[in-house]
Amino acid sequence: MKKSLISIFACISIVLGSVAHAELDLTSQAAFVMDTQTGDSYYELNADELLAPASMTKIMTAYIVYRKIADNTITKDTIIIADAEDAISSRTGDATNALIEEGQAYTVDEILGAILVPSACAACDMIGKYLCGNTQEFVNLMNATVAELGLDAYFEDASGLSDSNRITARSMARLTSCLINEYPDVLTYTSRPYITFGGLTYANTNALIPGGANEYWGADGFKTGTTNLAGGCLTSTAQRYGVRIVAVTMHSDFGPARFDDSIRLLDQGFITADYLYNSLFSTDMRIFINDCEIPTFSYQGPEKGLCFLMEDLLNYGFDVDWDNETQTITARRKPANAITGIPMEIYHSYPVGSKIFDVARNSGISARIICSGKEYTFSNVYNLNGYTAVLADELAEFADSYIWNENEKCLDIRLMGKSFSVMNYENLIKGYYLAYMER
Repeated sequence: MKKSLISIFACISIVLGSVAHAELDLTSQAAFVMDTQTGDSYYELNADELLAPASMTKIMTAYIVYRKIADNTITKDTIIIADAEDAISSRTGDATNALIEEGQAYTVDEILGAILVPSACAACDMIGKYLCGNTQEFVNLMNATVAELGLDAYFEDASGLSDSNRITARSMARLTSCLINEYPDVLTYTSRPYITFGGLTYANTNALIPGGANEYWGADGFKTGTTNLAGGCLTSTAQRYGVRIVAVTMHSDFGPARFDDSIRLLDQGFITADYLYNSLFSTDMRIFINDCEIPTFSYQGPEKGLCFLMEDLLNYGFDVDWDNETQTITARRKPANAITGIPMEIYHSYPVGSKIFDVARNSGISARIICSGKEYTFSNVYNLNGYTAVLADELAEFADSYIWNENEKCLDIRLMGKSFSVMNYENLIKGYYLAYMER
């Protein structure tokens, strides 16, 4: 399905402007909350301040390892033989580690577990040397990946021990979201309460996962970090009812504060996602069908877009039928039907961003439109407890023609069954985006 024509940029600020700046009782110097599916920010605190991430640096290391697995450079079964430097580094008293023995063979699978569960620093250098020949070349690859992903960060080592490492909370959340979305297998490591490495058992440093001291419902990762400069850091993630939230806290107080801060951040994320995923809002954007305005709403969940009610099509030259057996609503274009339109005064009177409807997602309802022998079934259908909402963006895909008027912020859709010249979709998106960015 095509991406949303209208609200992919503009509608986000309607509701998120207030919730993303809610006041939370945090010890964090910086924090960021992100929805991994929509990419939306649900909370920000000094989110663009470059700070030391400590061992959260290992998220980049793990991301590169997964990329190397994906391009078949290595597999999880690849054997790496530890050298004397690895063994000595693993016994450094000022770093978290899992003991490595010189000459011992370790699989990539074991090394990933050591990096992501007990936060083993020497394991990062060990795999970095294997992949790039030496640790400096691996760090160069880390920074090249920073540039590729468009992150605001800089690294001087693979483990996070260096006080010169820097990243923003926003970029840390984006990196973690990339890792989870591209390589969800990583959660099979970060959700483990412990690992066995070299015959010894090491506990997960993240107290939010099941069985942890600060267990959080749905938590399955991600990575802690602690140094004197960085303070207490934690990138955390949890999933509930198909919604995944990533929360970052940087420079929290020492002790349990980073976990307490992360719980508040995750709570904020789920509360906001529940509100956005399950609501339709008023908007100052408008939809016209065959030159007649139809009540328009915005949806700000995973498939952002402008919505209208299928039942309202009765006023716009359609017959609308409901099949209870198949739970399907069908709108058929009838040229003989009068187009009366719906009075818009009440809809225009709502403040922009006001919640208008509760939404039941994934309701099992199907919605389709039939016009001049063509049929289209909507991919996104929202049950409004008696009404059915669909995305106008999808209707535009099916229409004889559609035009977005940037100045008037309105979408004109033609469903006449006649021959109209259809604007190239990619040019429409490009033109809308450029006009939006010039505001």
